Amino acid sequence: MLFTRKFFEALKRPENLLAARKLRGSTGAGRLRQGLLTQRDHAESNYPHKLKNLKACQNGVRLLNDQEVLIIKRLFNITDLEEIGSRNLGNTGIAMYIADNKYYIKK
Repeated sequence: MLFTRKFFEALKRPENLLAARKLRGSTGAGRLRQGLLTQRDHAESNYPHKLKNLKACQNGVRLLNDQEVLIIKRLFNITDLEEIGSRNLGNTGIAMYIADNKYYIKK
């Protein structure tokens, strides 16, 4: 209680008002980048919609076009899909495989 009273008395003094205003926090106007999200939390603009929709579903199969195949291979560093036959995409529970010379993702 003594500390609280001394603190409020110090705030009443004009020279300490500026210091107290700094303690309240700020919007970070002096920062180089004003983004509120960290870089890892930003959504990727080239992330395939079929993959995002399949993650939200319980199960399913999607046919991929050539551009989506290239993007997924680049995202998950897949180089040996033709040799193995199927490949899990990280820990998403989704597998990518080839059937009839077409690429599919399956959950």
